[in-house]
Amino acid sequence: MTRFKNRPAASAILAATLAVPGAFAGLAPAPALAAQGSFYQAQLAAPLKAPRKEVLNGILWNCADSSCSGSKGGSRALLECQRLSQKVGTIVSFAKGDEALDESALARCNG
Repeated sequence: MTRFKNRPAASAILAATLAVPGAFAGLAPAPALAAQGSFYQAQLAAPLKAPRKEVLNGILWNCADSSCSGSKGGSRALLECQRLSQKVGTIVSFAKGDEALDESALARCNG
């Protein structure tokens, strides 16, 4: 076993060794979060008076002006559209990933 005669120097080396990886630990998830982006997209018929956030069925919605974006969820698009329209009003377009609701589904969403 190695013994350091100069304990303050050994402590400084240990602290530096632990600090460097720790400084970069927070950066690792950033690309993954950026790649996720928003999963649901909605366009509203009328702009909101102020930006707002809603949590509906575990999905975080960020709404501003006449658009909303939601975090990833496992529910069907029509159900999420209906939940959102009850909070923000009429929705003119709604998409889950690359799949957009058609006119018939939008009518049910807003009904």
